Amino acid sequence: MKQRKASAISEPGPRLHRVNEYLARNFPDFFAEARFQVGDDDYFLYSRFGQYLARSIEANRVPRGKIYRGFTVLNKMARVSARDPAVRRMLVSGPLEHLVDAPKAHALARKRLSSAAQGYLESLCE
Repeated sequence: MKQRKASAISEPGPRLHRVNEYLARNFPDFFAEARFQVGDDDYFLYSRFGQYLARSIEANRVPRGKIYRGFTVLNKMARVSARDPAVRRMLVSGPLEHLVDAPKAHALARKRLSSAAQGYLESLCE
């Protein structure tokens, strides 16, 4: 029984399974490359996704529809984070931290993120 609890705690997959599916479906190249580089570590996956999203917004390299789907990923994470503090820490210290550091991305995030995700974003600004 202890082994099952320990593996459930260390495996972030079940709590972010649907978010991972959405990310893989909408950003297949990014997802495949990131999984190849970081393995099954969701913290680094979403941190890299935040970097990718912020750089894409700053450089205007990606169509707006794809950027909006990126914000949908973060909004889905924010919904999961309401039930799971580990996901909240992952969201705040990963992708949202990268958006705060990029001025255009930060401005767009204020418009596109859900109220819960905006609250987390603003807490980083204080």
